[in-house]
Amino acid sequence: MNHSLVGAKTQLVKQLVYFDEEMSHFLDLYTPVNNNERSKTEQQLLKYTSSLNRILNEFNEDTLHSKALIGSKVKVRYLEDNEEDDYTIVFPSNADPNLNRISFLSPIGSRLLMGAPDEQYSIETPSGVIHVKIEGISYMNYGEI
Repeated sequence: MNHSLVGAKTQLVKQLVYFDEEMSHFLDLYTPVNNNERSKTEQQLLKYTSSLNRILNEFNEDTLHSKALIGSKVKVRYLEDNEEDDYTIVFPSNADPNLNRISFLSPIGSRLLMGAPDEQYSIETPSGVIHVKIEGISYMNYGEI
C-alpha cells in the first residue's frame, strides 16, 4: 500500500474511533439538545461510520474515491449553468470558505457527504435550492479531526 493510502486509511480509522468515542460530545458542540437537527445529524453520522467501515474493509484506491468522505475533494457541476466547483469536506473546526473547505454539517457538505460520482442532488441553501451533479471525488487527506 502506497504512502498516501496508508495516511488516508489512518485518518479514516481515526474518524471511526472519534465518532465511536466522542459522538455525544460532538453532537453537544454542534447541535441543539433534543432537537430534530440533532437527531438528523446523529443518523447521518451513524450512516457515515457504517459506510466508512465498509470502505475500510475493502480498502483500496478505488473504494477510497468511491464516496465523498470527510477529507474528500468533491468536484460538482451546477446543473443550472454548467459551472464547476471543487469543495473539500472537512470537520466544522477546519472549515474555511475562502479555500472551499466546507463543513460536513453545512447545507452543501451534509448533502454531498457519502455521495458518489455521477449522482445528482438538490441542495437547500440560504439563497435557494441549487441542483448539482458530482463529477469526481478524490480523498485529499483533509480528514483530520
